[in-house]
Amino acid sequence: MKVIETPIPLTELEELAKRAGADVKLTLVGKSGRNDIVLNRVLVEGPEEEIERFMEKLRLARAGG
Repeated sequence: MKVIETPIPLTELEELAKRAGADVKLTLVGKSGRNDIVLNRVLVEGPEEEIERFMEKLRLARAGG
């Protein structure tokens, strides 16, 4: 289980997980603001290797890869 904060909408995160083939469950647990940017607080649940697969896809997507 991991909690991330990101400006990315939950629907886009779910699509990234699907494209990564990661068997994770994403749950929006709240929102917060930082420097006028709304951040979604998302709970990522699943086996550790699946969470890492999802996180790697997220890193690549945000870096333009």
